Amino acid sequence: MRNTYSSMRPVRSLLPLLFAAFLAVAPLTGCATLSGMFAEKEPAAPLPEPTDVMAAGYNANALHNFYMGRQYVAQGRYELAREHFLLAIASADGPELQESLTAELHAVDRLIRTLR
Repeated sequence: MRNTYSSMRPVRSLLPLLFAAFLAVAPLTGCATLSGMFAEKEPAAPLPEPTDVMAAGYNANALHNFYMGRQYVAQGRYELAREHFLLAIASADGPELQESLTAELHAVDRLIRTLR
């Protein structure tokens, strides 16, 4: 019996070291196995070739006032929005932009009338 116990003594002294090594390595191997679960199954579609960009044919001042008018409407500042829509209509070049600005102006006028 004494021989069996003496042969088990080195193994028992190694058990805490093996357990500590297992605890240190286990999380690292878990990351490697979980990375396959979240990997993309199919490759992403390739990006389209860049094309030449055409600028809008509208006046920059009209577009800026149109943008500012929309911002003021979102903030509830309808009088300022009305002024900027009027400035945008005055500097608008094309009939499409003038029509959309006129529609925005009428919408703001209705909002102002309902609040009075």
